[in-house]
Amino acid sequence: MFTTYRSAEIHLDTAEGTTTQLWSYVEQEISWPWFYLQIVRRHGRQAYRSMLMVNHAHDLKKIIDDQSNLAWAEEVQLVTPAHVNGHSRWLMEPLKEVCVVRDGPSGDPGYLYKVANGVSYSMHHRRNLDALIVTDVIFSAEMHLRRSDINA
Repeated sequence: MFTTYRSAEIHLDTAEGTTTQLWSYVEQEISWPWFYLQIVRRHGRQAYRSMLMVNHAHDLKKIIDDQSNLAWAEEVQLVTPAHVNGHSRWLMEPLKEVCVVRDGPSGDPGYLYKVANGVSYSMHHRRNLDALIVTDVIFSAEMHLRRSDINA
């Protein structure tokens, strides 16, 4: 979850009735993986790209499930903290898959994240990722991402 502060809110002359709020920064209080999505919104013959910072895999799934001809995900990056990726810093890597996993037929569920270089990460308590059983694929870059031929 991302925390926002009123002192970081940007006040612009926005259209009446808009529900949009702008923030100069947000805070992430939990050091867990999150997703950085490039989305495309089509308005007539124009397309506009913007980025979403998504905190949880179920939120990513909802965005993917809600894609249409007017709005879609073009790229997804997985952002991982050092204690997850084994490096000395946070990494942002192209995401290939998010799988729901269990450590046995009735075991605890969790998520397995597969990135472009063949590496996998998980926050599941079982550290041996090869022992996890994939029960569902909720995101696949190959199946769910769309490339736009529209310049934005």
